[in-house]
Amino acid sequence: MDRIQDLHLFRTVVRAGSLTSAGNHLGLSPAAMSGRLKALEAHYGVSLLKRSTRSMNLTPEGRLLFENSDRVIEEFDTLEATLRRGGSDLCGSITLTCPSDLGRQHVAGMVDEFLAENPEIQMRMFLTDNVLDIVETGCDVAIRYGNLPDSALTTRRLGPNRRLICCAPAYAERHGMPATPHDLSQHNCLALLRSDRIMDEWEFFKDGETTSVRIQGDRMSSDGFALRQMAMEGVGMVRKSLWDVADDLKGGRLLSVLDDYTRTPFGFHLLTDHRTMMPRRIRLFIDFAVRYFKRLSGALAAYV
Repeated sequence: MDRIQDLHLFRTVVRAGSLTSAGNHLGLSPAAMSGRLKALEAHYGVSLLKRSTRSMNLTPEGRLLFENSDRVIEEFDTLEATLRRGGSDLCGSITLTCPSDLGRQHVAGMVDEFLAENPEIQMRMFLTDNVLDIVETGCDVAIRYGNLPDSALTTRRLGPNRRLICCAPAYAERHGMPATPHDLSQHNCLALLRSDRIMDEWEFFKDGETTSVRIQGDRMSSDGFALRQMAMEGVGMVRKSLWDVADDLKGGRLLSVLDDYTRTPFGFHLLTDHRTMMPRRIRLFIDFAVRYFKRLSGALAAYV
């Protein structure tokens, strides 16, 4: 900002033809004007003006700076206005990350509705089952499953949720249904890959006790959407959040198993990094998302 102010000062000096006249216009003394001009020349390491008691002329470098000053100042003023407008007007971009299956089934439709109401906003969506660091990746909003650890992130709950173990009716007919989590050792279980880590340890809860089972299967994927599609094709059993499979359960494409062991709530949240000056467009999107998923939550009541 100081450099832009000095550029304004330099441009005023050239147009006024003297330090004294420019100082009168800007309300600065000749000594203050001279000091600011010398500081500008020291910053660039060149002389900008040739001054004598009777005249003042631009050096080649000074002329180059003066001829480009209008463009530089105009671009800066435009940038500043854009930044200020982004804090109050509904324009600019929002970067969002969410799980792939949730993104395809629900978030994409939510974004369509939001942009229909706010056409000056652009959305950038990263659909991935890897957990991105929203601060390091520059994401404004993350929608995530899971019971979250304490963090500096701001959290909004989006609705009820739990994890279910599901399979297609055709798979159940061929292989039967597990009665306990340990029976999964006799079944083909489809595992999620997350950052090269196989999520092959499934937890279950019943009567206050936790049971962990190491599952095995012939297929793994980093895409939760693909795993759900495989399960519907009768390939094996899959562990999914309720939001991902509610429609499939209702439509009979999937069956839930081991329900007595999967009643424990499993988080479903929207996260943002804590910013006291959060742009209005992001605040608006957060409130929109909370209302959107609250509206959809009623359809899940039978499964919670």
